[in-house]
Amino acid sequence: MFETGSIWGFTGSTMTSLMFFWAMYNQVHIEKYIYKLMGWVSNSVHIKFNEYSGEGLEKSEAFDTIHNYLSTKSTALGNRLKANESKKSKSLVLSLDDHETVEDVFQGVKVKWSSSVRENQNQSSTNRDKGFAERRYLTLSFHSRHREMITTTYLDHVLREGKEIGLKKRERKLYTNNSSHEWISWRLGTNWSNVSFDHPATLETFAMDPEKNKAEKEAWKKRRRKRGRLLRKKRRTKQRRKLGRRRRKQRMQRRRN
Repeated sequence: MFETGSIWGFTGSTMTSLMFFWAMYNQVHIEKYIYKLMGWVSNSVHIKFNEYSGEGLEKSEAFDTIHNYLSTKSTALGNRLKANESKKSKSLVLSLDDHETVEDVFQGVKVKWSSSVRENQNQSSTNRDKGFAERRYLTLSFHSRHREMITTTYLDHVLREGKEIGLKKRERKLYTNNSSHEWISWRLGTNWSNVSFDHPATLETFAMDPEKNKAEKEAWKKRRRKRGRLLRKKRRTKQRRKLGRRRRKQRMQRRRN
């Protein structure tokens, strides 16, 4: 006969094991079933942008660009925000917090952006990916009737605006290479570590005649404005060519039909 304590001990360990496997099953599959359910009850389309691409070792440029774009939207419309210090502007930069949703309107069409985070499933001790305890991703949701416009015009708009915002807040950085297994950046998938380069020398701190200093700053501003005009002109030309190709393609399709 089993003693009462042994029976309860066996039952407790069995229940603990079942709860563990159930939690693991939910963690892996619940997100997939949620998306299936959303697809059954609505006509929404969802596009996910992962923070890391490929094998998970390369930071996604698209993710960072979209994140820059959403920083302006989340500041005005988001309820939960993250604050980070910008060494370039010496001020706080607000961005969309995890598990938060913000709306955007483009050409009269409303879309939703959601910021999410999930635990990393690959915890192998032999894989560099083990350093990532969490994986972040952004989800774009919209009605299926706007699929073509969103996947072309809107996403082009988001990436273009996001790149411009990224250029404005870009910081110079100093990089160090170290392949040691104890190096934290190696565990995060790269041999490189960086710190912001904040040099104290500026035009205001140069030891030069004040009048000449002023003239140099004015000349620099003029060159900057001219460079900006040239870049905008190049961008408009590229957009017109792209629009022309798209219209020609549409005309050819109509003729075939």
